[in-house]
Amino acid sequence: MCGISGIISLNKSPIENLEAKIKLMTRLLDHRGPDQNGIYIAKNKSCAISNNRLSIVSPKEKIDLPFTKDKKNFLSFNGEIYNYLELKNNLKEKGISFITNTDTEVLYEYLKENNFKNFNKLNGMWSFAFYDEEKHECLLSRDLMGERHLYYTVQEDQLVFSSEMKPILSVLKKKQEIDFDSLIASWKFYACEPGKTLIKNIYRLKAGENLKFLNGKIEKENFQILHPEIWFDYFKSNPSFDAVSLKLNEMLFDEMKIRVPKDVSYFTTLSGGIDSTLTNVILSETQKEKPNSIFGISADYQHVKDHSGMSELESSHYVAKILNINHTEINLFNNAANIMNDFAEDCFDGCIEPCTANFAGMASYIKNKKSKVIFISDGPDEMMNSYNSELEGNKMDKIYSFLRYMPNHNSILKNGLVQKALIKFLGIEKLKEFEFRYRPFYHTPKHLVCANSFFDKIIEKYDNEKLFDYGLIDSKYKEVSKSLDFNQIRSLNYASKSLPDTYNLRVDKAFMKYSVEARLPYQSIKLIEFLIAMPIKFKIRNNEGKYILRKNLEKKVGRLIASRPKTPMGGYLWTDNDVMKKLKINEKIESSDFFKNFPFKKNIKTLLLDKKTHPASRWAAMCYINTFDKLKNFNSLDS
Repeated sequence: MCGISGIISLNKSPIENLEAKIKLMTRLLDHRGPDQNGIYIAKNKSCAISNNRLSIVSPKEKIDLPFTKDKKNFLSFNGEIYNYLELKNNLKEKGISFITNTDTEVLYEYLKENNFKNFNKLNGMWSFAFYDEEKHECLLSRDLMGERHLYYTVQEDQLVFSSEMKPILSVLKKKQEIDFDSLIASWKFYACEPGKTLIKNIYRLKAGENLKFLNGKIEKENFQILHPEIWFDYFKSNPSFDAVSLKLNEMLFDEMKIRVPKDVSYFTTLSGGIDSTLTNVILSETQKEKPNSIFGISADYQHVKDHSGMSELESSHYVAKILNINHTEINLFNNAANIMNDFAEDCFDGCIEPCTANFAGMASYIKNKKSKVIFISDGPDEMMNSYNSELEGNKMDKIYSFLRYMPNHNSILKNGLVQKALIKFLGIEKLKEFEFRYRPFYHTPKHLVCANSFFDKIIEKYDNEKLFDYGLIDSKYKEVSKSLDFNQIRSLNYASKSLPDTYNLRVDKAFMKYSVEARLPYQSIKLIEFLIAMPIKFKIRNNEGKYILRKNLEKKVGRLIASRPKTPMGGYLWTDNDVMKKLKINEKIESSDFFKNFPFKKNIKTLLLDKKTHPASRWAAMCYINTFDKLKNFNSLDS
């Protein structure tokens, strides 16, 4: 895991103060790659590229950064290629020799040998820049599941890119502005829509997207998409539950084994829930050395016993004892205010997800333990529709399957009285705002945190009919979606948008702040495609999500853990009175002039400070206020 940055002149003219700019960008990414860094600057000052390295593969080896073997082609790489040894052997058979033991060199040679195609053979995560000095051409790329992020802008005839937003903002001459539409999306979903940031004209590569700078022009392309259809025939053959469970288990074993770092120590999260427990079970069964696991205390409910007779915290220790692994609990409230303040000043990317601070607290602890990698179990909840909102959506699907044959059925579902009746009859809580619809299909993802009714109160002329990108089927999946049921479409939407651009952004932002690489085994492409295609009978049963994973886990650690109810990933740290006092959220809202710059209603401060308003909206407001104030500093750099 590393950091990358660069500035490229589109017309080959020299870039003013190029060396100072690229050095500044590199320094601002030191936390992403503290072990080594390097800079390439073209002789004619038309290009500069940097690379900060967090050395995980062959950590004691020093390499050229950005990586080059001919001083003509340069690779700045952020990520890991898990199957690099297999690819390396294939390249050796073609006569290619290697001078290092790194996956960086393997990617460098693989890209050249395959003419920058066949990305589907790479099992890994990445954002990278590959620059050809002779042709003055550059390729920027982001992996299909979007585990790594890459931001860019084109201004003043220059392409500027980086792993984070601050390096870009630090070298731009033109004053930058907040995009109000992106702000609304961020407030609503805890992240901007795919491809966008909080700042106008600064963008993020979408998952599975390349940006090519060729012949003085910039173009983008989707180099890879998900293919759940490869599993259609398998599931149409009506395999038994045990057969599907076995195949899923084989995939999980393969994907977790290949992600275990060989040269550095690692941690895993362990909440005592389904996903993290299964991760630790598999790693314990496949590795000679037991993993080190961690639990972050962030809420009172983690100490409350459930039907198992154990609290979430007790459950994590129970699993650790069964597996005989070294388990640690840490109090995330320690230093929480400082961490949250830091993040609130750096929301240029649009990520305001408050649990980012929870992950950052874990990352700080892991860094102090001299470890560089952590296994995160994000993915199954989204792919297997286990959230309450998805379980409610499944209930609505059944109602719709009946109503769809009635004339004017769409009008019926929009009727207020019908909606109230359905809410009461189905016991709906998460979807009671009825922002979802079936024609066109519009999915309400779990990370939708503010309803239209709230924005109607604070924004002038708010368009509550707008369908945001997170809930819509991506156009590149238009054909395959015709063969998917609503449950499968939800999984596809999560995989193609929510996971890459909300949850994975949260993970990357939190852990890389403290030089820790997060690995997401449940998000291997092969596994994701399998889970999208999986019929609902394997996912939900008796109104219980992740059914097949629960049955799988039951064989490993027993029914007590396998039947545990779904609980949140962690509590919001502002629930602690001391943290809340230190953050001074109410005071900042009261004194800020931020709201005057946008079409907010005049009563917004009164509404935000009302005790009935959810604290999440006050946290969001604080993030925008602090980021807005920080943006003024960047805008004044050339003043």
